[in-house]
Amino acid sequence: MDRGVPLRGHQGAALDAQVRRELRERQKRELRGERDRVVLDLADSLGLDGLARSLGTTRATAETLVARARERAAAGPRKIVARRASKDPDRWGEADRHYEELGRSARLPDGS
Repeated sequence: MDRGVPLRGHQGAALDAQVRRELRERQKRELRGERDRVVLDLADSLGLDGLARSLGTTRATAETLVARARERAAAGPRKIVARRASKDPDRWGEADRHYEELGRSARLPDGS
């Protein structure tokens, strides 16, 4: 058994990596949503000038931050798209057939 490969083998390791990546992306989306809610709550309670002062930035930056947070909040939750976890054996079939035909049509010089 290779070092660092789980008991399920290389396919299991690839699946584990994909699951970890999807969980990380979901966590990032959740954290962005939470951050947007906090920014919007602060903007409501402090106003844009107060938000800019508390963040140590300009009013224009605070306006952009609030506008983008509002856009993301209005967009609603994103769908989670299922991805194929295993390799697609037909993915390269067309390319393989093309190169096989090229190989058959090539004439190698006689070695005599």
